Amino acid sequence: MSKKTTNLLGIVIAIVAGTYFNLMLCNTCITEAEDTPSVENTEEVANNSLLAEKKNELQNLDKNN
Repeated sequence: MSKKTTNLLGIVIAIVAGTYFNLMLCNTCITEAEDTPSVENTEEVANNSLLAEKKNELQNLDKNN
């Protein structure tokens, strides 16, 4: 093989290997990060549930009066 063919083959192999590792490794990190809730999201959910409970209590008080 000539030097030019060897260099082109090396470039093609590097592109294919890089694409493979990007798809296999980076995508798993992204999906794992999306599955785990952050502290901010957990606090938001807790605050929203407390607000919903307060609204329900107020509605129940209005119905009783």
